[in-house]
Amino acid sequence: MNVLVDTSVWVDFFNGYASAEAQRLARLIEDEDDIATCGVVVAEFLQGLRNQDDVASLESHFRDMRWLEPAGPETYVAAAALFRGLRRQGVTIRSTIDCLIARLAEEHEAFVLAKDRDLRLILESGLCVARAVP
Repeated sequence: MNVLVDTSVWVDFFNGYASAEAQRLARLIEDEDDIATCGVVVAEFLQGLRNQDDVASLESHFRDMRWLEPAGPETYVAAAALFRGLRRQGVTIRSTIDCLIARLAEEHEAFVLAKDRDLRLILESGLCVARAVP
């Protein structure tokens, strides 16, 4: 299974917080599923680290993962269209990044593992083909 893991799940996992999502990530790692990342997730995660030794170690970890890259400008245009579509449905997403993550998952046919409320709303909206991890 190809899974794009959101920032909030990585934070719980590396901080030892036993959320259901962090536990699911641990199972995915144990099962050697294909866990992916993307630039905005890595940037969000690393910006919150305070210990420079942790930064170097975790940078290396993320560099070794499969990276989902945007297909080009269309990815960003589609993320903006997703944001507008959700707003038309009465759903206000607080972060453009969540729309971009959903679009990247859709483009790469990846499931999304997220704890984030906005990402869950996006995945449940019917406007995005990407789905949450079963």
